[in-house]
Amino acid sequence: MSISLATQYVKEAYIAQLAVKRAALLTRKVSEEHLNEQSIDKQDHSPVTVGDFGSQAIIINAILKNFPGDEVVGEEDSALIKEKKIEDLIYSHVETIQQADAAHDSKLGRLESAEGLCNSIDKGNSKGGKKGRIWALDPIDGTKGFLRGDQYAVCLALIVDGEVKVGVIGCPNLPHSLRDPGSKRGGLFTAIKGYGSYFQDLNEDISYPLNTSSNITVHNEYGLDQARVLEGVEKGHSSHGLQGLIKAKLGISQPSVNLDSQAKYCALSKGDAEIYLRLPTNPNYREKIWDHAAGYLLVNESGGMVTDIYGNDLDFGYGRTLNSQGVIAASKTVHSSIISAIKSIIGENGESLKEYC
Repeated sequence: MSISLATQYVKEAYIAQLAVKRAALLTRKVSEEHLNEQSIDKQDHSPVTVGDFGSQAIIINAILKNFPGDEVVGEEDSALIKEKKIEDLIYSHVETIQQADAAHDSKLGRLESAEGLCNSIDKGNSKGGKKGRIWALDPIDGTKGFLRGDQYAVCLALIVDGEVKVGVIGCPNLPHSLRDPGSKRGGLFTAIKGYGSYFQDLNEDISYPLNTSSNITVHNEYGLDQARVLEGVEKGHSSHGLQGLIKAKLGISQPSVNLDSQAKYCALSKGDAEIYLRLPTNPNYREKIWDHAAGYLLVNESGGMVTDIYGNDLDFGYGRTLNSQGVIAASKTVHSSIISAIKSIIGENGESLKEYC
């Protein structure tokens, strides 16, 4: 479907894009300074602390300026930075980025002080739920990738009455094509419920309403013999042993691609791979909504499917967590085969799941 200024949620998508881009510029600045060993004092003035808190403050300030009645489920609060007395340090990095991006102040607003920064961070305290307009925010998804100068993402989604309506993900280091190591890096991914998924270079001006962005789709024409699997880098985030058994059962021969963060959803949505497996390492663990909401919509709107490990849809109206185990994202062509393979290993209702956690 074509997108116009009258499209429902198009303004929300545009503000989310601008805010995620501004936050991504901040995180990239902090990461680069950290890697060049010019940054933040190590006594818990870590680049993660500066990047996470600064990113969250920027995005919440922008969202609530435009949609003051909305709520935000954020990952952080300001207790730690007040305890460490580093509000001014974080604000100094934010202010540098605000000055560089001053052309968008009229749309995004501006944090005017360290106190205002802390107040903005603390507005991410929504408990979520099935009623109302609630934004799910992950200011830096993929902490270790961020510290390595590798893959991480700034992720934002709008959930309305429990249903994800808008998703925006900024990936400062993601190649435009994982199949071409020499391709440009930095992508902005956007989805609007019912209107598809889109990609544009993170470093270019954002188009409104998405009219110069590229519509992206998963490879539903690929079978298991052509499918590539996306897996997390960190073993603590997904059961790599169970992943190996599933791939063997499905006869997948393509080498897996390991990426941190929701960048995996982005790569799947634009056809750089066909399967993303996130399998429980603890049967009692429940995923956080901010880790999946934007990517969930991005893959669904690009023609793929996202469910739990039993094939059930994900419920983003349950609260700050999902009331389900694991996540399987894939093209529609192969998704049911993956679920069948999982159940054949762990049981129809996960009776043997503990053995693989």
